Amino acid sequence: MPNLLPIVMRKTNEQGLDLTFSQMKKSARRFEKRCEGWLLEDAEAYVMQHSDITGETAVKNVQQERNEASAARRVAVAA
Repeated sequence: MPNLLPIVMRKTNEQGLDLTFSQMKKSARRFEKRCEGWLLEDAEAYVMQHSDITGETAVKNVQQERNEASAARRVAVAA
């Protein structure tokens, strides 16, 4: 389980919250307790399930954006 106290401390300072160390420590422990059931293997399995090994989906998305931009230019010129 990751130690979330440094993250809580950093966010507290970034947002200018006026929390004591014990309040930050309690918050971090609460977050850790909520996340206790999450396993790293589950997260990796989720990511791998949605991976695009060949990058084919990414290429299709880029090509679609290019085609839409080209079509918009042609329509603008024709108008």
